[in-house]
Amino acid sequence: MRVLFQDFLSNKALFFDLFDKAAKNLAEMAALLVSAVNCELEEERTLMFKQLDKMEQAGDDTTHKIYLCLDKVIFPPLNRNDIHTLASSIDDVANTIKEASGRMYLYNIVEFVPAFKDIAAIILQASLEIEKAVNLLRKLKKPDEVFELCRKIKACEQQSDKVYYHAVAELFANEKDAITLIKYREILLSLETSVNKCKDVTEALNAILINSL
Repeated sequence: MRVLFQDFLSNKALFFDLFDKAAKNLAEMAALLVSAVNCELEEERTLMFKQLDKMEQAGDDTTHKIYLCLDKVIFPPLNRNDIHTLASSIDDVANTIKEASGRMYLYNIVEFVPAFKDIAAIILQASLEIEKAVNLLRKLKKPDEVFELCRKIKACEQQSDKVYYHAVAELFANEKDAITLIKYREILLSLETSVNKCKDVTEALNAILINSL
């Protein structure tokens, strides 16, 4: 009985450890994306893109471990659906960051327009707020602080919308090469989607807060 109780406690902590790991990996991916779009050396930038791919795979592994824990633990520390949704939403952000960097690499982009850099910076800001919010879930003694972090993440999404739509309008107005237009449009869409996915994380966090009150 004592062993079972110890296993329950360790597994309970494991969920939060895995969420912290996933959020940390996401923030590091966002930081590396910012470095990549601001890097002027193609060789170094290529290495960053390849590293982002590896980091996304590591995030997938963490998400898979969370799902496995859900199957094994009888009494998880949070609502099962909330755990699944939060893990999935964090993973979705990582996937779209990888998608954006992958398109930059495959399309052999050498000129990074200001909107790429601006939205990448917004992704980083939102990811750092996600990491802070996830780290607070372990004890959940500061729900107001988590709500405020969620508000900041949503503000990032609104800011990104403005940058995205302005950049797309400018692209259609000034870019004469159809292939370049399509490439840049798809990259902008991937970057914008990353910020939108960050907003999905706030919905998962809000659900956890409401169900924990």
